Amino acid sequence: MDQVQAVENYRKLHNYFVETLKFFNLDYFNRSKKFRLRNLFFIIVLMISYYFNIDNVIKTFSDKIKMVWTYNLCWFIVHFMVLAKTFTFVYNKRQYLVLLEEIGELYSAKYSNLVLMVQQKNLKANFRLTIAGLVAYATSLFVGEFVALSYYINIPGVCYPVLYHLPLYPDRPLLHYTLNMIIQFIIYFIVISVLCFGDHFVIFFGLHFRCELKTISELTQIYLNDSTVVATEKYLLKEIYKKHLKVLKMLEILDDIYRIFSFNQILSSFICLCFVFYGSLVQDSFEWTFYFFIVLTAAELFIYCLFGETLVANTEQIGTSIYLTKWYEMSVEDQRNLLFIMRIAQKPRGIKAAGLIHVNFTTFVEILKGAASYCLILYSLTT
Repeated sequence: MDQVQAVENYRKLHNYFVETLKFFNLDYFNRSKKFRLRNLFFIIVLMISYYFNIDNVIKTFSDKIKMVWTYNLCWFIVHFMVLAKTFTFVYNKRQYLVLLEEIGELYSAKYSNLVLMVQQKNLKANFRLTIAGLVAYATSLFVGEFVALSYYINIPGVCYPVLYHLPLYPDRPLLHYTLNMIIQFIIYFIVISVLCFGDHFVIFFGLHFRCELKTISELTQIYLNDSTVVATEKYLLKEIYKKHLKVLKMLEILDDIYRIFSFNQILSSFICLCFVFYGSLVQDSFEWTFYFFIVLTAAELFIYCLFGETLVANTEQIGTSIYLTKWYEMSVEDQRNLLFIMRIAQKPRGIKAAGLIHVNFTTFVEILKGAASYCLILYSLTT
């Protein structure tokens, strides 16, 4: 795959994500590029639905069938996740677009033949992996959710997923019920779409930065382990240095986008897991949808933690790659430049939720343990 083909492949992904941002910001034909009130349309719709969710959770709290209350509470928490993601789309739209353009520049920048050879090899593999990841996640999410929904709405005593008190046609129950179900399915589709598109951004950014950092690490190893390359590619070290700084700058933008959002994701996932665990304990009979919700919530949290872990591991790998090569055979000036790159690479570059909590595998395990502990406390207090 040559550079032209790589740029064309990226342009397809770029257009997909830009159209997604336009859809949730409702700014088609927005020539002025200013924030407008209608950009909040989806947020307002979800907040109205959120109100009915709160009302439904309160009304079903004293029901004998705790499973109904647990389902309603989980739907309430999912709304919280979706609101956070939708707000992120709206508030950070320009940063998303800047980051997408920065990635495009890395694809189209002019490099030496050696850099292009290594980069195109990794980009080819990364493009296939990205497409497979996006399609697999979207398919599993939509199919799994609709299969669970078809089972869920047939459970006695469960009003899917929340009853909207429509003022229209109260004297015609069939029409009133039909309108209610149509609105609920529209809200459900919006919720699943926001979850899907939000996680698609995470998958895309995670795989891309992994590819770029892997390319830098491979170039460093080739450059420092081959004296012929050192002699012939005099500007390679400068290209590696500039490429590394470019990626680090993009990682700062990424951290700025996901700093608050990742905290909302961690908090909402923790609460949701806690009550889904609780629901699985208080159910009268085996309900597989509870375990499906556990897997879905844990999987979504795992994607974010894998995202953060990948960034940290690959940024640290650059410094390790330099240390394990024949740097001692280079000139003093080149050794000084390499030392500068190593000092930069020693600082972990990942995502910090609210600027405090590292988003990684350790956080993922701690959230699961914490949710299980609080679930047992809640269970002991209510039984």
